[in-house]
Amino acid sequence: MTTATTPVNNSPDRKRLRTIVKRLVIELGYLEHCLAENPQDADFRAAVASLDTAIDRLNQHLANRRDRATRRAA
Repeated sequence: MTTATTPVNNSPDRKRLRTIVKRLVIELGYLEHCLAENPQDADFRAAVASLDTAIDRLNQHLANRRDRATRRAA
């Protein structure tokens, strides 16, 4: 039996993106904990809105990169 492996792209952009995603996950976990304790806190609600925006922008960036890669491959 053979196992196919995909090459790992360790470019600086990929590493930076991985670091950003890790940080977002940690921040979301912390905010989830804080909101469970005090769901009406305006500061936490604003922080959640900011993180939602960051995630939306990250998703758009990743979609654009995927689209560019697909066009190059075609």
